[in-house]
Amino acid sequence: MPIQFVISDVSAEFIMDVAKVLSHSPSPLSKEDITRSFEGRYGKTYVSLALSQCVQLGLVSQQKDLFVSSEKYRDLIKRSDRSQLYLPFRAVLQEFPPFLLYADFISKGYPSESAASMTRGILKIQKSGKIVEKALRLWGKHAQLIMIDPETGKLSIPEAEQGLPAEYVKNLVKALQDELKAGICIIETLSPQAYAYLTEKEIGITDLARALVNYEKDPKTSANNACQTFELFLYKFGQDVEVNVRDCKGVIELTDAIRGKDRILLNQVHICHGIGGLRNMTSHKPDRETGEVWIFTPQGALTSILAIPTMIRSLYLSWKEQKQEF
Repeated sequence: MPIQFVISDVSAEFIMDVAKVLSHSPSPLSKEDITRSFEGRYGKTYVSLALSQCVQLGLVSQQKDLFVSSEKYRDLIKRSDRSQLYLPFRAVLQEFPPFLLYADFISKGYPSESAASMTRGILKIQKSGKIVEKALRLWGKHAQLIMIDPETGKLSIPEAEQGLPAEYVKNLVKALQDELKAGICIIETLSPQAYAYLTEKEIGITDLARALVNYEKDPKTSANNACQTFELFLYKFGQDVEVNVRDCKGVIELTDAIRGKDRILLNQVHICHGIGGLRNMTSHKPDRETGEVWIFTPQGALTSILAIPTMIRSLYLSWKEQKQEF
């Protein structure tokens, strides 16, 4: 079932206040428990909106009628004082597909209203355009991912952070900033339409973005993670074009099964087979022919990583728009 994105008119500060309460709780809390934490300050409806947004962003998980803090972000939220809570918020926001797509349009020079409207349409978000634009803009500003020119009101993606108080904060912001830039680069290569398709199929681009950030430091792992994303895409793509891919193992078998039903062009098959070869080379197992493990250079990793979103875009456009494009 496709993900239905929800964007509510609730402040980033309050979203993180709710996340903070849950991070400090030793046991799951009900909605009523959380509402009591803010009694006299916020009404039940506003608390409910913030809690739902926490779940959507991945700050909180729901277990039937109870809520718990995300294992991934619990420690960071607990150790952050209130002025630093924008850091975990930033971490989840730049993995949130509606914000990533919005940020991509902003980085291309689109005004906030247009960026939000296009994001709302592409990802089929049901909330009003005004709420979507306001929330994404203010959330981005709070997370220090968006800069607003005080004279023109124009939005941009800042290139650097300055004046942060602690070294670990600086290092975390640098890592998050690099991932945001890489994420936007991946969306540019994919196209917004293909990115929306991946999102609908619950295929994240986080591994691709991190691979792009880390290809020099850890080339083989980075290339392997990118190839794994392509393998998952081919499996979901095969299902959508009505090919039986259930028993297929690996990129090459998936490609051949899809080609067998004439759902992929021959030149695309050649490239997909090449990615299948890269997938095998990035394995830590010895090569069957030589008995030796492949060494991956940063140059080889970068070439491999960039081939993945390019090929996903090519297959998507060929299928949906009958375009031969690479």
